[in-house]
Amino acid sequence: MTLNAKPLLLSSLLAAFTLVTTTGCGAWWLPRAHKIEIQQGNLLPPETVAKIAEGMSKNEVVSLLGEPVVTNMFDRQRWDYIYSLNRSGDTPEAKRLTLIFENDRIVSIEKDGLS
Repeated sequence: MTLNAKPLLLSSLLAAFTLVTTTGCGAWWLPRAHKIEIQQGNLLPPETVAKIAEGMSKNEVVSLLGEPVVTNMFDRQRWDYIYSLNRSGDTPEAKRLTLIFENDRIVSIEKDGLS
């Protein structure tokens, strides 16, 4: 190998190494980054939500769903059960169950994102 070929070989190897290492996670042959799933709020299983009915007491609701995540300090008669699920790269999923009480009994049920 001639004296001039060594720098050319080294620069070619350096260029190849740089190209391979800078492709990062975009290369199909490299392992993918872990996608994080973030759940927040109250879990709202459809079979449990279906059991919620007008006339139920606050204690009955708490025994089924637990305490609400969001409480309105100005309106203690409104309980909001909120659930969100965020997966990397996907559209966030949100569900909301709002219960309105009067004299410790449910008088109104609002469902958003729930069946």
